[in-house]
Amino acid sequence: MDFKGKKIAIMGTGEAGASAARYLAGEGARLYCIDDRPTKEWDTAFVVWCRQNGIETLESGAPGLNEIVKDMDLIVVSPGVSPSHGLILLARKKGVQVVGELFLAASLWKGPLIGITGTNGKTTTTLLTGHLLKSAGMDAVCAGNISPPLFDCFDKNREETCAVLEISSFQLEYFLEKPPFHIKRPLFKAAVCLNIAPDHLDRHGSMEDYARAKERLFSFQDTNCFAVLGDGAESFEVRARKVFLKDIVFDESERTLSISVEGKRETFDLSVWKAEGEHNLKNLAASLVCARALGAKASLLERGLSSFCIPGHRLERVGILNGVNFINDSKATNVHAVVTGIKATCGRVVLIAGGRAKGEDFGQLARDLYALENGDGPRVKGLVLIGEAAEEMARSIGAFFKDFQVIKGDSGQEVMDEAVATAFSMAGEGESVMLSPACASFDLFSNYKERGEAFKEAFIKISKRSG
Repeated sequence: MDFKGKKIAIMGTGEAGASAARYLAGEGARLYCIDDRPTKEWDTAFVVWCRQNGIETLESGAPGLNEIVKDMDLIVVSPGVSPSHGLILLARKKGVQVVGELFLAASLWKGPLIGITGTNGKTTTTLLTGHLLKSAGMDAVCAGNISPPLFDCFDKNREETCAVLEISSFQLEYFLEKPPFHIKRPLFKAAVCLNIAPDHLDRHGSMEDYARAKERLFSFQDTNCFAVLGDGAESFEVRARKVFLKDIVFDESERTLSISVEGKRETFDLSVWKAEGEHNLKNLAASLVCARALGAKASLLERGLSSFCIPGHRLERVGILNGVNFINDSKATNVHAVVTGIKATCGRVVLIAGGRAKGEDFGQLARDLYALENGDGPRVKGLVLIGEAAEEMARSIGAFFKDFQVIKGDSGQEVMDEAVATAFSMAGEGESVMLSPACASFDLFSNYKERGEAFKEAFIKISKRSG
């Protein structure tokens, strides 16, 4: 595709938008970079690059911007920009095509594509799939929502290199039925929806719209592709060959995993598989189907299982102090992820939760936590609540749990330090202090990783005091 001379606006100048801008500038496009944030808050290196290359940098409220948008050949959007944004609505009204940066990159990718979505488990499954393909001697890159953006991987854009893409519902909102400029429509040799549970309802508005966004991925397949469908996705309309995660069979005594594809079962030896929890077995099953869809040999996939490590901030074991386990599950940003993580954890738990609400029902969180039994009562022993949602969560939690504390403050690290110390005082030997927030991080932290690192720093501090 020749982008030379095309007038293209980049909406959103974070990592994804900047990556798309650099690629399109290299292809000769005339670019305009736009963001809701003041230019002084943009990445300094990116602003310098824009100015060196004669690219206009515009804040979304800039005078005359509406006329500029109307005159574009294409708008390339980062996932953080809502479809209800005024400039997006204006562009569509004026007939300007709007496309997501990941969809555009996928449309231009030369090699096979694997797409992985779902409420929880996307990152683990994406990294595991890429790891297994490489273990089987195949070329692969992992990109998309997981970072890096796919455009950053175009130095490896070859027919033999598979792109394994973590794809969020936000990104899928900008997947078009037809790519712009007559670019070839992307085809996902394997597509996965691991699960559907309430999340991002503050943006999607309803579970129906959220599920519909996830389902869109499977429209980019044909009958020679594979569709892996988890809980909540079984009824999706797909043309590909279906694999249902509910049909996997794990034999604990034999340490084998059996997967059914159109009535034919394939069994894998898991004797070297280290990850804990039923959810990780489903992640593994999805990854194995994806790798097999690309022709990877089963024996080589089994060999690769021993060297895979679960990514950080998801049930990450931080350390033990006075017999109390500390677990960093900062990536659990919704109710489903929190409950899944606690189920995979042995013993009773003092839970640190809270942050910025995403439109979920905290009453449902309280009911789900209370229902988790541990033989002699609820598995959750007590809670420490932080962040913007703390008071709202406390009102829901209080009907089920009497042992909870609310920690207030404006400094993320200071709040986390106090929360971890408080949770430690509530936990006993053999129990766990677990950060599993059920919320976004953006009130006190820049992202879930920073929140998880604050938890680990807090653990180091109390360890030194106790030592």
